[in-house]
Amino acid sequence: MAKPAMTFEQWWVGSHYQRFVEQEGAPLYEGSYLEDMGALQLADWERRGGKVGYTRLADQEKISFQIVEIPPKSQLKPEHHMYEAVMYVLKGTGATEIWQEGEPKRTIEWSEGALLAIPLNAWHQEFNNSGSEPCRFIFGTNMAQVMNLYHDVHYVFNNPYAFKNRYSYSMDGYYSDEGTHRNLRLFETNFIPDIRTFSLDEWKERGTRTSIMRLYMGNASSQIHILEVGEGTYVTAHRHGTGPHVMVIGGEGYELLFMPGAEMDASKRIKVPVKPYGVVAPKLNEYHQHFNTGNGPFRQLAFKGWDPSGASIGNKGQYDPVGAAKSDNPFAYSFKLRYDKEDPVIREEYYQALEKNGISLRLAPLDQGGG
Repeated sequence: MAKPAMTFEQWWVGSHYQRFVEQEGAPLYEGSYLEDMGALQLADWERRGGKVGYTRLADQEKISFQIVEIPPKSQLKPEHHMYEAVMYVLKGTGATEIWQEGEPKRTIEWSEGALLAIPLNAWHQEFNNSGSEPCRFIFGTNMAQVMNLYHDVHYVFNNPYAFKNRYSYSMDGYYSDEGTHRNLRLFETNFIPDIRTFSLDEWKERGTRTSIMRLYMGNASSQIHILEVGEGTYVTAHRHGTGPHVMVIGGEGYELLFMPGAEMDASKRIKVPVKPYGVVAPKLNEYHQHFNTGNGPFRQLAFKGWDPSGASIGNKGQYDPVGAAKSDNPFAYSFKLRYDKEDPVIREEYYQALEKNGISLRLAPLDQGGG
């Protein structure tokens, strides 16, 4: 007699990344947004100590966040790994030690707002410098992608190869120099003490009083940028490939999320209030739009993945300062809606939000180029 067909729940075992998170005994946060990374519940972390949680946002496994908390007067166990990682500090003070096997350790002290590149497969260990308060930070990584590529946790965490072309103690100033402004909207650095006050370049193609800086960090093909929207304005709706994680690091506002075909249908747009440290991760081709509803600038940190064809120093011939701010071809990989093509209700609702918050400044959203 033939056996009944198995249900999806019976045969589905999840990806190698999902199984790894399960083995860690950690929560896996999913969806299109998280309201506050600093308030998420984390689990005790036997492998390294402290507490940990993971994300799988936008139904993708290319980019993920590892959320980590260290108790007062404590530290994590050392580790090295075959995936890229960039650390952002949500709260607290501490230090990270970086080293290659057989070389001296280098110590980088940090506090809230710091951004630090972890070199590929170099050893690193984090310490909480406070005797009374926990510290919390995230690692933006391509861990999920690497786990699913190799299917081997031992290879990912125990590979002895040292990428000394990426990092070696002999590289003077690797974490101490001020970095290099390589091109319009492109900055090379490995450590920024506080990205909340880091200088950005104007991005007029995206909107009035909007600025950005793309970051090349850790000798890697990282796709990271800092975006700032001025008071009393908002940026054009735009879409691109899946994966980018956009985290608010200063100010307050909201995000609109909607799929193609819903440009003129308010009932199909999702409105997400955001403040530090909320994160939005649009799905494939999903439009997203940043609105500043507070006093002062609205600043965000975006992790867009690790792509060798992107904003890296070795591919400067392919570098496009305009980036995703394109409007001439709606079938392009990245596309934006011009302000004069958007639903008028979007602007009306935005001005109502400003009035409610007592914001008198109104900057007319005018397209200034780039399509």
